[in-house]
Amino acid sequence: MNKILIAAIFGLSALTGTVQAGSDHYYRQPWVSVAQAHYMEDDSEICLTGYLIEQLDDEEYLFQDGTGVMMMDIDDDEWRHIQATSRTRLTLCGELDQDDDDGAELDVEHMDLAY
Repeated sequence: MNKILIAAIFGLSALTGTVQAGSDHYYRQPWVSVAQAHYMEDDSEICLTGYLIEQLDDEEYLFQDGTGVMMMDIDDDEWRHIQATSRTRLTLCGELDQDDDDGAELDVEHMDLAY
């Protein structure tokens, strides 16, 4: 009986560790400012903290962090019931898209309220 209980505990702890390791993937990406992001390489995975100041299109937003402004592409499913105004501090993580004509844009893959 004790062997079964110990095996169950180890099994659950291993499963929990896997879930936790997967959930912090985005937070292991470099945290940068908008000013820094404008000079980073295309396809860099980064996190930014700041404010969505304007919605430009269905999934296009302007983001500001105090060092500059950048375009964000946020798919509807990334909102996960988050309700935000221009005064809500957010953390946005994703892949940087450097376009010679339009400048830098972040393709948001994860977003959360910033604390």
